[in-house]
Amino acid sequence: MITIETDRLTIRNFGPDDWQDLQEMAVQYQASEWAKYEDPWPTSTEEVKGMAEWFARRDGYLAVCLKATGKLIGLIAIERRKEQEGRVHNLGYVFRPDHHGHGYATEGCRAAMGYVFDQLEADGILTGTHPANEPSVRLLKRLGLRGIDRGEFVISREEWLALGQASTHSAE
Repeated sequence: MITIETDRLTIRNFGPDDWQDLQEMAVQYQASEWAKYEDPWPTSTEEVKGMAEWFARRDGYLAVCLKATGKLIGLIAIERRKEQEGRVHNLGYVFRPDHHGHGYATEGCRAAMGYVFDQLEADGILTGTHPANEPSVRLLKRLGLRGIDRGEFVISREEWLALGQASTHSAE
């Protein structure tokens, strides 16, 4: 069971009961301008219940919740990239559009990256975003990832440690 605490967030494994908050997030996201950069998300009740159950069976998909209310506001994916040599993980994220602009993605992703490097002892993180998704590109750069190809970003363990990003938040 994964639980990561930051000043404002609790990042934890999904549970099957998260489906309603996940459905709200999926509907909001699909209606946003950022959805055009991703494959469509399921939004029907049955599809979202299935997605929540699938997430709940894996440690690579984490629910991001406001500490003050427990409300799910995002998802962070940290699954291992099996096609890569070494211990390389993905960093994926989706946050409710009505919670953009408050630094939650930066705070949550930074904490998840600390978990990936400190607890999972990853060698690196490799992720991607559509080059036209400027907010996502800015977020990845803010997190210390560097572009290596059109839309691909990477950070090594050494680069992470050089940034002084060692985990400052608790993880169970």
